[in-house]
Amino acid sequence: MRKEYWLGIILVGHFLLSFWYSVVVPPWEAHDEWAHYRYAAYVAENLRLPDPDQRLTNEFAFDEATQPPLYYVLAAIPMLLANTEDGYTPTVNPYASRGTGLGGVNFVLHDPRIEGWPWQGTILALHLGRLVSILISTAGLVITYALVRLLSPAAPEIALVATAIQAFAPQYVFIGSVMTNDILLAVLEAALLYLGLRLLIEGPTLRLTILFALIASFSLLTKYLALSLIPLAVLVYLAALWLHRRERSDRHAWYGAVALLIIMLLAGGLWIARNIMLTGSALPRDPVSQTALLTGLRRGEAFAIQWADIVPALQYGFQTFWSSFGWGNVGPPQWTYWGWLALLVGGLMGLVIWIRQQKGRSMRAIAGLLLLFTLAVIGFPLLRELLHGSQFLRGRYILAMLPIAAWVIAQGWAQISGRLWSVIRFLLPAWPALLSVAFIPLVIIPAYAPPAVVNPALAPGAEINAQFGDVARLLKGYIDAEAGISPGRGLPVTLTWEALSRTPEPMTIAIHLVGAGGESYGNITTYPGQGNAATSVWEPGVIFSETYWVPVDANGPTPAAGHIAVSLFQDGETTQHVAAADATGQSLGTIVRFGEIRIDPADSAFAEPEFATPDLAQFDAIATLTDALIPKTPQKPGWAVPVTLRWRVLAETARPFAVTVQLFNANGNRVAGSDGPPSSYLPTQLWRSGDRLHTIRWLDLPADLPVGTYSLGLALYWLDDLTRLPATDSSGEGLPDNVWPLGSIIIE
Repeated sequence: MRKEYWLGIILVGHFLLSFWYSVVVPPWEAHDEWAHYRYAAYVAENLRLPDPDQRLTNEFAFDEATQPPLYYVLAAIPMLLANTEDGYTPTVNPYASRGTGLGGVNFVLHDPRIEGWPWQGTILALHLGRLVSILISTAGLVITYALVRLLSPAAPEIALVATAIQAFAPQYVFIGSVMTNDILLAVLEAALLYLGLRLLIEGPTLRLTILFALIASFSLLTKYLALSLIPLAVLVYLAALWLHRRERSDRHAWYGAVALLIIMLLAGGLWIARNIMLTGSALPRDPVSQTALLTGLRRGEAFAIQWADIVPALQYGFQTFWSSFGWGNVGPPQWTYWGWLALLVGGLMGLVIWIRQQKGRSMRAIAGLLLLFTLAVIGFPLLRELLHGSQFLRGRYILAMLPIAAWVIAQGWAQISGRLWSVIRFLLPAWPALLSVAFIPLVIIPAYAPPAVVNPALAPGAEINAQFGDVARLLKGYIDAEAGISPGRGLPVTLTWEALSRTPEPMTIAIHLVGAGGESYGNITTYPGQGNAATSVWEPGVIFSETYWVPVDANGPTPAAGHIAVSLFQDGETTQHVAAADATGQSLGTIVRFGEIRIDPADSAFAEPEFATPDLAQFDAIATLTDALIPKTPQKPGWAVPVTLRWRVLAETARPFAVTVQLFNANGNRVAGSDGPPSSYLPTQLWRSGDRLHTIRWLDLPADLPVGTYSLGLALYWLDDLTRLPATDSSGEGLPDNVWPLGSIIIE
């Protein structure tokens, strides 16, 4: 089969796969897609560009009005066919931006009745804009093919393999299926590299120079990141003049240089002049980076950045260069990145061997251009992130490197695979193709899918049957505490809900892990379905279960008892909680509580400290009293005397018991007492061997208590039959009446 047919198959395959992505990825679930859309929609609605200082969106933090216009003008052309002024605005999921994924990954609440087929209004316009991105990314493959044909002219199949790798690389497919100017910049920068190589190889003809200048200007009119390539473009042209100085007349060189300057000044210069006229700034985009850089230069601190951030930034850039979806918060399994790394390392090894076998001055010039292009494409956005103190070099910023990476993989593996190349050449494109196809059902669709409908009888957990107004019914709750609950861990809590009605505004679920003393040991707030089944879009009558991961914090003493508290509220200018009632209609206030669980100390806290003094007393084989503190100063009648007790648990028991502290007069008669749990935070049935616990028993003194000296005694007793636990002193001797003498206090 001729190579043109194979190239056609690759182009069609990429187009269809990208179109599939554009349908599957929900609206606005790509970085700043709503802002990109609003820019293009403004152009379609007004047939003019917005002012750079004009804000087009308020739903998200970032706006794109300061961006150069080329991508948005192209996207606006088919959007003229749709109604972009239908009043639609997305409802933002505020909990998705926390970065942990606990509040969901969808930045927008999706209503199938609005977003489903047939597309209309804004949603139709979005898909028309996405179609422009698909066409741009498909055209970019033709440029990649031509580029690799220059790099490996003796092996046309290398260009086909490299083009196929890029065509099906997951990140290229994703970015090429949503509305973003990153895809146009990546294609134009690759075209600039291709023309630069031709200038070095063929010489600076007037036609090539004009094309080169046009592509450089189009890049500037797409995104300001292209500024990093302008010095390189000038350098390439000068190098081409030098390399071919004997082949061209001075007149041709001057014609080319003048054409290059005029075109770039007409495009980039006029755009910058417009910015200055309207905003007073040549580059109104990202003033934070500009200020930081200029301040550093004035202070002689151009490189006053955190160098330690470079490695994690490059690591993040590598990962998101190959696969990253959503707003960068939906990713594939980590092992896929190791696969890409293996392909790239193997390709680099083979490419080094291949380059050593090449001869000629042009190869050295080509290698130099590729190196400078790589540094420019990666270095500028990397510097921008470092100036922000960020470790997130986003792969979409450096997507123009994909043709080079694909060539390195194809040419390098062709060099080292030998006779196996006849098989390897098909396996190399098969890897990204299989990933891109598999990611749709395994990664992308599940990330935005609502919880599955369940049979409540089969749902895990205990019956709750609490109803929150006319909004929802909480049917069951389940706490998965099998792995233990301690600070630093996540506690999975599964709730089963029944939707009762669709609300005008989305309601928030709050789930708290509450300790025995009322302390919050962790909480999570989110929309139902982690945003994928918000109350404003759900269908009444649907029953679903979902698991929430509650982060456990060290906000109180441990070990301690805890329970789960669930509430439902609407967050706005004022928080409005929904009243809850049990199955009998009895009011529960605004909080539904269930479960009794044990909160362990953090893992590092399990090491038992050494005590210089022996235990004071032992009660059966259950616990020992390690310390007891009573006031040494005289007390007065009517006061409350604090008695602090500390325990070390020897064994677990399901049989509950209590502690009693009693006050005796000189005749041994009991005159006061205080009974209660031995721990203020943990019921005895949740005790475990090795626990260190304490409590304070407040002993109320009678108001008519005579002055004198009184003794205190302590005992433990079973709650079911009120019999005392056997007690021994520190030497193992049994204590009379199983009471350990605490000491004495003076009453004045």
